[in-house]
Amino acid sequence: MRFGPALFSVALVAAFTAHPARAQSAEGHLVTASPALLRSVAALRPSVAPPVAEAPPLSGVAELRALSANKRRQGEIFMLVGAAGIITGLLVDEDIVTIAGAGVGGYGLFLYLDSTR
Repeated sequence: MRFGPALFSVALVAAFTAHPARAQSAEGHLVTASPALLRSVAALRPSVAPPVAEAPPLSGVAELRALSANKRRQGEIFMLVGAAGIITGLLVDEDIVTIAGAGVGGYGLFLYLDSTR
């Protein structure tokens, strides 16, 4: 194993996380609400949640299209994660990571092609 790329990655992450992120506001100024404002906002909120309208049941064709679109999207995501795994495995010279990335990408390709037929 070569540790050069891994050490470079760790140094890069450490360099960018050395300074904590700060909120985009003036330092030292806290925003507080008065009790009168809090009471008026609480009075505006409904005490009971409004009823939620149920979605109409999908027909058989619409349901299959929805499931197919979901599988297609999952396939795209798995292929992207697999490609990232392959690239990462090649960069750090790890065979297991490369093979796992290829497996995840292959499964994503299977889901994608299965949803398009």
